[in-house]
Order: sequence, then structure tokens, then C-alpha cells
Amino acid sequence: AAAIIAAGVGGVSYANYVATQEVRAEVDKQLALVSEQTGASFNYAELSASVISNSVAISNIEVTSPEGKNIATVEHVEVIGYETDKISPHTAFTLKNFQFDKSFVDTLPADTNAQLASASYDLHSSLDYDEQSGNSDIVVKLHANDIASIDMNMGLANSKALMDASLEISKAQQAAGNTPLTYEQELQQQTLIMQAMSKLEPRTMSVMLDNQGELSTLLESELAKQGITLEQMQMMLAQQLQQAPVTEEIAQALTDFAKGLNSLSVSAKLPEGKTMMEVNQQLMILAGQPEELVKFINLEVKGK
Repeated sequence: AAAIIAAGVGGVSYANYVATQEVRAEVDKQLALVSEQTGASFNYAELSASVISNSVAISNIEVTSPEGKNIATVEHVEVIGYETDKISPHTAFTLKNFQFDKSFVDTLPADTNAQLASASYDLHSSLDYDEQSGNSDIVVKLHANDIASIDMNMGLANSKALMDASLEISKAQQAAGNTPLTYEQELQQQTLIMQAMSKLEPRTMSVMLDNQGELSTLLESELAKQGITLEQMQMMLAQQLQQAPVTEEIAQALTDFAKGLNSLSVSAKLPEGKTMMEVNQQLMILAGQPEELVKFINLEVKGK
């Protein structure tokens, strides 16, 4: 039994080694293409691939300018579940600790927000797809470390046409290789995506903004560029909410967030069987009826 286990582990290790070599060759090829297009250079310290988890991980990436000056670094990137010939039930992309180099930040325009330009960023996105039902769930999380984070979730029904279109376009781009697509091919792809998106049925949506320490400092610096203080902004918001077509609950939630700057969450559960266009049309009809609009999409807003 021990020999069988050892042989199995050895087989997986060898398969991982082969996969890593194949992935390394493909990654190097893609990075070379990006370098050719942008002039920037990309170097990484480590790359590994796993057959079991169907994942690729790259560590300690450095981006340099054509002149050899440092632009940015990335501590870790991982892709899970991606396949070239089908849409996987679960795919995910994770980027950890992306940060611009200080020397690069110093060259940015004077009106660039130094706090955001100097921050480190984490990004995570995932797609869960059920081919039989056509349902999919999309998650995107962006964290500006020590400043703020924003998490977005969307549940979709009838998404098979969009997934099939995305796969078809991906295969076409792979087949084209280094050859640029013609204008007609690009137009066909855009039409294909638009047709598929017209069939989508949004089911759930949520957005959460969280203070990670310095959100108020960021907001104050941006308001200062417009000659407004935080207190003035809060007063202006209060005046606008008195006239805005929103419910008292939503107005209070926005007021609470403006005062506390800790967190703001918005969620909705949309009616089944309606496409995105149909939902938008109904929202336009209900624009002046806040109570009915809230009921239609089960809208909840919380702030503190």
C-alpha cells in the first residue's frame, strides 16, 4: 500500500513538473507579447502548476519600463480552474500585494492621489457556473490595503449564451495567435457578446464598501481638491437627500455612512424571469416612486 501511495505521489509530482514546464513556456510567450506591445518588461522569481487543483501560481513579479526603471511589483498571482476548451464550474483569479514603485509614483501627474498611488492592492475574482441550469455567480473583491475595500457579488440566470460566446471568442483568439483580428472579426465578436448579454437575467446584486483605516483621509484629500471640507460635503448631501426620490430608510443609511465613513452596503434581489433590459425599463418607470422601486428589486441599503 505504501508503495502504491508513493508511486501515486511520484506520478502527481512528475505531472505537476511537466505541467509547470508547459505553463512556463506559455506564460513567457504571453509576457513577451505584452512586452512587445507596451515596451515594459516582466520578470518573475517562481512559477508552479498543479494538475490536481488545476491551478497556476506565479510569485515575486517585477515590472520595469523600457528604460529599465522599476514600475511595480506583485507578490503573488494565482489562477485556478481555467481551461481552454470549456467554461469550468469554478474559476478564480487572485492577485496579492500589487504596488507601484515609489520612483514611478513620483513621475505621475501632480493631481494624482498620492495615497492611492502608493497603496498596495489585493484583488480576487471568481466565477461559479452551472452549465445545466445556466446560473452563474460572479465575485470581485478589491482591497486598497489600509485604506478601503470594495466587494461586489452578482448572481445571474440564463447565462449559458454568454459563457458559450466567451468561450468561442477565446478559441478564436487562440487560433489567431499573434495575428491581429480584422475589423470584421472584432465586430462579430462584439455583436455575439451583446446578443448573449441581452438574454441575461440578473437575480442578485450586492456591493460593500468598507473602511480599512484611512478612508476618511482619502475622502478629505479628494474633497480638498474641490475646495470642500468633509463637513460641507455632509451638509450638501443632507440637502440633496431632502429633494431626492429615495425612501427615508435609504436617506438615513447614506447619512449614517457620510457621518461614520465605516461601511456602506447595497443589495438587491431582482424578480425572476426578467432580462437586464426589462429590469432597467421597469426601474425607469419607477424612478419617481421610491417605495415601489425598493419593493420591485428588494433594495436594502445600510450605512455606518
